[in-house]
Amino acid sequence: MTKEAFKQLAEAYFSGKIAREDEQRLMDFVNQSEANEQCFRAWEKEWSQQDHFDILTERAWRQLALRLFGEPARQYASRPWWHYAAAAVAVLVLMVGTSVGTWLLSTGGPEQFYTLTAPLGSKTQLRLPDGSQVWLNAGSTLRYSTKFNSKHRNVELEGEGYFEVAKCDGKEFTVCTPGYDVVVKGTRFNVSAYKDDKYITTTLMQGSVLIDRDEDHLLMKPGEMVRLDVNSGVLTQSQFDYDAHAWTLNMAEYDDITLSQFAKVLSRQYAVQVHISSERLRDMRFSISLRNKETIDDVLHALQRFTDINVCRSGKDIYISE
Repeated sequence: MTKEAFKQLAEAYFSGKIAREDEQRLMDFVNQSEANEQCFRAWEKEWSQQDHFDILTERAWRQLALRLFGEPARQYASRPWWHYAAAAVAVLVLMVGTSVGTWLLSTGGPEQFYTLTAPLGSKTQLRLPDGSQVWLNAGSTLRYSTKFNSKHRNVELEGEGYFEVAKCDGKEFTVCTPGYDVVVKGTRFNVSAYKDDKYITTTLMQGSVLIDRDEDHLLMKPGEMVRLDVNSGVLTQSQFDYDAHAWTLNMAEYDDITLSQFAKVLSRQYAVQVHISSERLRDMRFSISLRNKETIDDVLHALQRFTDINVCRSGKDIYISE
C-alpha cells in the first residue's frame, strides 16, 4: 500500500469508521519503524486541528457562548471517536464557566483553574495554550491554571498522561504528581501516577527530563525509566524496552504483570469492577499483549485460555476464582 493509502486508513481510524482488518493493517504499518509512527502522529495532529466536535460538545459550547457573549457559537462537525472526549470536553467547558470568559476577554484577573478528566473506560486529548499536547488515559485528571504559559507552565496530573511538550523560550514545563515533579523544556515522555498504584513511573522517549523530589534530582535520558515506590519512598532509575505510550494507540503490552495489577488496568480501561478470590491469584504473574481494540470479553477469554483461572461476569462486575 502507498503512504497516501495508509493516511486514508488513519483518517478512518480517527473518525471511528475503520474496519477491523484495516485497523490491523494500519497498526502493522505504524509499528514497522519510527518514521512510520511519526507519519501517524503528523496525520493525527493534522486531523485534530480540523473541526471535529460531536453533538454533546457542540451543545455545551453553545450554552457557554450564550452565557458569555450573548450569541450562539458556530456549529461543528462530529469529533473523531479516538479522542473519547465528547463527555469529557463537555464537562470541562461547562465546569470552567465564566472563568473561560475571563481568560478569553482579559489577561488579568485572579488565578483560576481548569480541570480535564478522562472517565473510566475512555481516553482524551488536550492541546495546551503553549502548543504542548497531552493524552490522558482512563481514570486520569489534568489540572492547570489561567496563568499557564504567561507566568509558568505547570500542570498537575493524577493518573496517566503522555506528553509532547513544545519548546517555549526556554521556559520550563513541569508535571506535578503526588510523588515528584517532572521538569522539562521540550520532550516526549509518559507519566503514570494513579493514586491507588504502588508506583509512580516516568518513561522518557525523547529529550531530557529532571525528576525533582526533595533532595533527589535525577536527570533522565531517552530509554530510561524512573520509578518511585510510594510506600518506601525509594526512587530507582533503569532502562525500559517497551512502548510506554502504546495505550495512546489503543495498544498495550504487559510483561510480567500480576493479576492484581492487571485488574486495575481492566477496571480503568473498561469501567468494570474486578473481584479476585484469593491472594495466590492476586500475585499470579503473566504477560499479555493488547493490540487490536479488544473488548473486555476478548481479554477475559484470553485470560481463561492461557491461565488457570475461572472468570464469571455479571454486568460491570467480574469475578475471578481458581
